[in-house]
Amino acid sequence: MNDSSSHEMPAAEALGRAGRMSELARGGTRWFGYMLVVLGCVTAGFFVGQALTEGWTAAALAWLYAACIAGLFWYVNRQRVVGRDMSTITRTVAVSYVALVVIVSVVNSTWLNDGSLWPCLVALLPALPCWLAAWRVLVR
Repeated sequence: MNDSSSHEMPAAEALGRAGRMSELARGGTRWFGYMLVVLGCVTAGFFVGQALTEGWTAAALAWLYAACIAGLFWYVNRQRVVGRDMSTITRTVAVSYVALVVIVSVVNSTWLNDGSLWPCLVALLPALPCWLAAWRVLVR
């Protein structure tokens, strides 16, 4: 009986292939970082738009924001490759994002509805967790 196999490869070649596969898998998880950048931009754009517009334009922005969020959820559910730390990042970002969206919505609609630039500056707050998490995902 012969113990050798025709499928054996040198150790250096096997390590090289494993490294390339690891790099491909890591590159396949970068979509999450890009999605977080887009979510932050959409959120900031929505809140700035809400602060600067009224009436049907503000309503159209709200529907557009909802459509973008639904599209991002659809995109996330279509992805097959996820990073090891994605669940931890997702949980942290989701809780802070939702909390900041609620806080900014309440503050902008009650205290800062005087037409000043403060609502535009406060509008950037919900986007910060998204952008920080995207930086973490894309830099590693």
